[in-house]
Amino acid sequence: MVTYNTDLFDIHGRVIRPIVSNTAKDGSGTPYFPIVDSDGHTQVDVLAITAGDNRIGIVRPDMKEVRVSKAIDASIGAYTAGDMVNDDDCCTTAVPWQIAGAANAVGGYGAIWGVRLFNETMNQAVQYEIILFNAAPVGSGVIEFTDNTPNVHPHPADMAKHIDNILLPASIARGAAIATYTKASPSTSGGLPLFYKCAVASTTLYFVLVTRTAYTQVATNDIELKFNIEHY
Repeated sequence: MVTYNTDLFDIHGRVIRPIVSNTAKDGSGTPYFPIVDSDGHTQVDVLAITAGDNRIGIVRPDMKEVRVSKAIDASIGAYTAGDMVNDDDCCTTAVPWQIAGAANAVGGYGAIWGVRLFNETMNQAVQYEIILFNAAPVGSGVIEFTDNTPNVHPHPADMAKHIDNILLPASIARGAAIATYTKASPSTSGGLPLFYKCAVASTTLYFVLVTRTAYTQVATNDIELKFNIEHY
């Protein structure tokens, strides 16, 4: 049986006044006595916090790598400077590239600190530009993401969606057996880091890939873009 202290005074003759807490702030709940350890420290329950995407007092950068890849159509032939690069040459089914998980929560903020482009087509000296949006652009009302056609973005109608552009450094033709690649970082051209806010109900960014130089892409070869993103 538990023995309770019934003394009215402490060892110094002071009146002992118990502290009673309650499960409701207006006192209508269940009353409880606080529990202390042998040193008089108040004891509290440790609540488990399950793993997730929300940041609670984080003191380190919340970095994430997102890789986006498409098998480029390239069935029309060589690209002209200013053409869009995509996986579909049909004007009614082509869609923009997407960066999923660009924020921890819908409408969240983030920053792109690095971009690496890797093209399976080898030995190309080419410069690409990424045109970013926080929602799928609509342009003039027609779906306009067709591979190997002149770029039409950003359209004036998409002003509220347009984030900014990233102009990647030109790649170097390194040899007939070497893939084409380039990267942008805070120490190169490209204007990084690039800060953004996702749309109210989204954590996804959208972009159009444009070549700023004429070149020949091997049909169905992949282009992969790796984004180094920080969530806020």
